[in-house]
Amino acid sequence: MHRAEKRYLEAREWIDSLNQNNIVPGLERIERIMNALENPEKKLDLIIVGGTNAKGSTCFNLSYNLTQNGIKTGCFSSPHIHSIRERIRINNDMISKTEFTDLINTIKEITVREKIKATYFEIITAAAYQYFHTNNVDYAIMEVGLGGEWDAVNIGDAKIAILTTLGIDHIDYLGSDIKGIAKTKAKIVRKNSDVITGWPEIYHKLIPKSKSLSYYKTVREWIQHTLRILNINEEVVMTKIPGRYEKYANFIIDTAHNPQAMKYLISKNNDYGKIIIGMMKDKDIESIVKCLPKECEILVTNLKTERSAKKSDLALVCNNLGYNYKEFDNVELAIEYAKNDKTLITGSFYTVSEARKYFELEGHSEL
Repeated sequence: MHRAEKRYLEAREWIDSLNQNNIVPGLERIERIMNALENPEKKLDLIIVGGTNAKGSTCFNLSYNLTQNGIKTGCFSSPHIHSIRERIRINNDMISKTEFTDLINTIKEITVREKIKATYFEIITAAAYQYFHTNNVDYAIMEVGLGGEWDAVNIGDAKIAILTTLGIDHIDYLGSDIKGIAKTKAKIVRKNSDVITGWPEIYHKLIPKSKSLSYYKTVREWIQHTLRILNINEEVVMTKIPGRYEKYANFIIDTAHNPQAMKYLISKNNDYGKIIIGMMKDKDIESIVKCLPKECEILVTNLKTERSAKKSDLALVCNNLGYNYKEFDNVELAIEYAKNDKTLITGSFYTVSEARKYFELEGHSEL
């Protein structure tokens, strides 16, 4: 193994050891890291994307369109499907292993020296801000990880704030009060922000006062209005994104992981013979399963993460709701069982990751 590869793996192992599932609200830790880096987030023009669903699609497509129009664009998104480096991109290219390694080691040294117990997400957010500043991007698109007010991304001030959709997700952390969720997510808005939202008008009063507020329903419209704000008079071009309604043979693969996203996914197509589903245990599992068509056979599966809901728990929900279901130890076995039927694979980024690895789709391995 080359030394550079070894250093990269060591950096990745260190950040993985922080546990990406460990969510600790608050900005104090990220503030200390950013101060040590001389606050790169304050030197960037930021487009911050929050909301419940379509954040990733908005970030990917906005980045693509800005890049196509000659604008050097940083894009930070989460979670990743296969490689952590997917989260940090400039002009649609992932950060290199060498640059990732150097950045993570720099931030690691800061946390050790300053005795900062930073989380996985805080470290990778700080890395993104520093990388985009160092590379002099024209705009940095930053996707909020969870919530808004206390999310590490919110250390920066949004020139443009996009609030995509509003629904219930991450109930263990955000609760199930839709107004409370809206208030938290809306805290990415600053008084000088141009705000674009897909939220129903009844919730607009929960969005802080800003430079402007525009309402549109679709990703395409949100991006089109962003281009107008930036004085770009071009039509939006939508691009395909891995894991979002991705087709392979008789399978459709999608990251839908909350009721709102699942309802939309099934509205696009509901004539599946089988649906393979694995989910995180902090999700509203019953509401998600209720979105699935009754005619399908539901293949419930464990996922390779400690946050995974057990297949037996998913099976119990299916049984209580009157679904025909079958249990599997992993996604691969479920795929083997479903290989002759039109099948949807969904429920989590982890489900999608395991399916894409099985099919060996583009980007499934960075090595």
